[in-house]
Amino acid sequence: MRRLATAVIGLTLLLAAPAGPAAAKDEDLAPKLRAALVRLHVTTQSYERTAPWKLGNEYTRSGRGVVVGDGLILTKSSHVMNQRMIEIATANSARRYPGKLRHVDRRVGLALIEFDDPNLKKALGPLPLGEPVKLDDEFEIHYLGRDNIPERTNARVIRAIAGSTGLDLQLRASLSDSGDGQVALSKEGKIVGLVTSTYGSRQQATILSIETIRQYMEDFEDDGYHGRPGPGFWTHQLLRGDLRTYYGLADNQHGIAISRVVPGRTGDGVLKENDVLLSVDGYDIDDEGKFVHEVHGRLSSSYLLSGRRYAGDRVKAKVLRDGAEIEVEFELKGQKPGEKRVPDGYGAGRPQFMVIGGLVLLELTSSSGISRSSGGVLLRRFRERANWDPPGKRKRVIYVDRILQDVSNKGFEEVYHQPIKTINGIEINDFEGVPKALETPEGKYHVFRFDGLESDYVIEAAKLDEINKRIADKYKVTRMRYLESDEDE
Repeated sequence: MRRLATAVIGLTLLLAAPAGPAAAKDEDLAPKLRAALVRLHVTTQSYERTAPWKLGNEYTRSGRGVVVGDGLILTKSSHVMNQRMIEIATANSARRYPGKLRHVDRRVGLALIEFDDPNLKKALGPLPLGEPVKLDDEFEIHYLGRDNIPERTNARVIRAIAGSTGLDLQLRASLSDSGDGQVALSKEGKIVGLVTSTYGSRQQATILSIETIRQYMEDFEDDGYHGRPGPGFWTHQLLRGDLRTYYGLADNQHGIAISRVVPGRTGDGVLKENDVLLSVDGYDIDDEGKFVHEVHGRLSSSYLLSGRRYAGDRVKAKVLRDGAEIEVEFELKGQKPGEKRVPDGYGAGRPQFMVIGGLVLLELTSSSGISRSSGGVLLRRFRERANWDPPGKRKRVIYVDRILQDVSNKGFEEVYHQPIKTINGIEINDFEGVPKALETPEGKYHVFRFDGLESDYVIEAAKLDEINKRIADKYKVTRMRYLESDEDE
C-alpha cells in the first residue's frame, strides 16, 4: 500500500466550492497561500538540433509551482526541460533561492523540485492534497502574478478527459496570462488540480486532476518510481451490428475487440486476438471503448489500463472468448527509457551523434524535427509505431539528419532525414553499431544503405579521415562524435 508522498511540487491550484460553515475564510487562507505559491525562474540550454556538437544560447523561462512537502515543489515538467539552473521566488519578494530538479515524468507532465535553504524552508509551507472534483464544481485558481503578488480567479469544471497518461479537467475561467503552473484549491485550501494550458483567449483552461497528481506523488513510496504502464494491445470499437455478430456478442453484452497483442507487453500470454474486452476492475466497457466513472462520467477505457495505474500493478478483466465469458488477470507492464526504440528526448543530456563524410547522424526521438521528405515519412512511421512494435533487433533508429556539403558528397543532397539500414552490409540497430561497422569497409569503400532510398551513399575509406578533417574545419565542427560510451571531455 503506497502512502501519500510527503512532498509535491506546486503548479496552479484549484479551489473547491465552499463546504459550509466549516470552510476556511479568505483571511485564514491568505498566509498559507503566500507560504505555498512560488514562482520559478529556470535557466535552460540545449544542444542545437542541426549542430549537435554545439550548445545553443541560454535563456530563462518563468513558471509557477506549489509547495507540497518539506523542501519540495510540484510543477509542470515543461518548466524544467533542459534546465541548467533553477531559482525559486516567493510571494511579495524579489529574492531568488536555489533549487534542484529531483524528478521529472514528461509523460505525466509533472516534476518535483527540491530546496534546502533554511531561510526558504522557514518561509514556505506545504498545502495538502484534496479530494476529486467533478462537473460543475467551482474553484479558485491561485498563482503568483507580476511582481510575485498573489492573484486569483474563479473557475468551473465543464468536462473531464481521461487517457493513458492521466485525467484532465477542462475549466471555464478567466485568466490574466498563460496560466501554466497555476494552482487550483478548495475553499479548505487543498490542492485539487494544476493548470497546464489555456485557450479560447484565456477564457478556458485545462488542469491536471488531483487523482493524477496524487498518483504521481504516491508512486515514489515503495521500491522506487514505477511510472505509467506502456501500451500492450490494440483494440477497435464494436459500434456496428455486423461486427457485434461477428464477435459473438449477445444483445446485453458490450465491449471492444482486441485486434493485436504485442509480444512482451501488457496482456501478452493472457489476452488473445479476437477477444472482446467486456470489463476492467469491475468497470463495464461499452461498444465505444468507454466506461462510467463514479465522479467524472464517461471516460476512455485507456484510463483504466494505464492512466490511473502504476506499472507492475495487476488488473482483473472479463473477456468474451469463443462465445464464453471468462475472467482473466494480467500485469500492467511499463517501458524503461532504455527499452524504447524511440526515446522521449535527450532531457538535459547531450544527444548522441556522429559526423561521417558530411553525414550528420542522429538518434530518432519523439521530439526530433522531421521533414516531409521520403525519409521523413519513414521516420514518422517509426516514431508513431515505436510504442507498439515488439522488441526486436532494431533497438534504436539512427538516421541522417542533414549533410554538410563537400566535394566528396556531391550528388547526395537527397540523403536527408533518411533512416540508415546498413553500413558496409551490417545492420544498424543502435549507435554503438556505427563505429563497429566502419571497421570493415566493403573493399575500398564505406557503403551506407537506407530504408527510403534505392541508391547508396559511397565514400572512399582511405580518404575518410582527410574528408572529415576538411569538413570539421569548414563547418567549425568542434567534435565529430559523441556516444554514451565515449569518455566525456
